[in-house]
Amino acid sequence: MGNRDIEDSLERLDKLTQEEARIASAEQLEMTHVVDDQVRGVGGQVQDVRGDVQDIGNRVHDKVQDVEDRVQGIDSNVRGVDDKLDQANRSSSL
Repeated sequence: MGNRDIEDSLERLDKLTQEEARIASAEQLEMTHVVDDQVRGVGGQVQDVRGDVQDIGNRVHDKVQDVEDRVQGIDSNVRGVDDKLDQANRSSSL
């Protein structure tokens, strides 16, 4: 009789241990999903920042291009003035 009670208790303990292991696994899986969702959220934020940086880079590029165009325009004006001065100097030396 005593052995049977011990065997039943051990069997019940084994079932409870297995149930506890399943519950622990389910909790770990749930935590994994939470972490996965958070990582995906961070990934989305990184993509947003990347897009913002690209937008800023494009704007900076456009402004630099505008400045370069203006500098080229000024350079052309200076060349025109130089040409007129050269012509005036040639005319006055004749």
